[in-house]
Amino acid sequence: AILAQACTWELKRRAFSGARPLPPWDMGVPTASSARRGTRQGTTALRLGVLAAVAFNFREVIVLGFASGGQLSSARGDQTQTALQAVKPSKKAAKQRPSLKEALQRAKEKQLTQADKKEDAKLAPEVVQWEGPPSSTECLFPFLACFLVIGVIPFISAVNRQFRVKYKITDRRISVSGGFDGKDVTEFSYQEIADMKYGMRFFGYCADMRINLRDGAKVELFGLLNFEENYKYIWERVEKDCRRRSDRPPL
Repeated sequence: AILAQACTWELKRRAFSGARPLPPWDMGVPTASSARRGTRQGTTALRLGVLAAVAFNFREVIVLGFASGGQLSSARGDQTQTALQAVKPSKKAAKQRPSLKEALQRAKEKQLTQADKKEDAKLAPEVVQWEGPPSSTECLFPFLACFLVIGVIPFISAVNRQFRVKYKITDRRISVSGGFDGKDVTEFSYQEIADMKYGMRFFGYCADMRINLRDGAKVELFGLLNFEENYKYIWERVEKDCRRRSDRPPL
């Protein structure tokens, strides 16, 4: 619109500037220079008119483009609104309360599952894998040291361990009873074991075993008899991360 108005103003200016009176001696007889001037003015006016028409058509095209774009955006908005309206009823349907029959059936199924869990949670009789005192070989060296008088006290403590210390390995836990009177009992389940280390004694006749628990406590089993079988039994019941950190069973 601005370009068309500018072209109109330019045409008016040129028209007024070109309409000058002729000299008196040339009245009624146009000269060659005036003819050429009129031709140039006519071509210039024609060019400006073409530019004004093109600008006007371009403005109409832009206006139509904006109008069509607005219609497309409004159509897309309407489609999204209809899609949301189609989803909302499904959500409302999902939030609807079940019927009385369905609620009773769900409650019955829940009771059955709870009953199954209670039956599984019932404790079966505990199976004892091995139970006994430490190996008597730990008394050998203190007994030999008794001839030097220095080994009397170690020999007495080793003999006391034979009567006071008891190891018990079951399918659920490991129990170690000790102390001076044998009433200090330490028990822990296989899930509490963090890692296990051992060292063989007397060519595999027995072994010293150290168990590190997850809470940081350490339990030592000196002179554990039947070690290979007992260690494999414990190895099969500990968790996988404990197996990775522990010593592998002896071959």
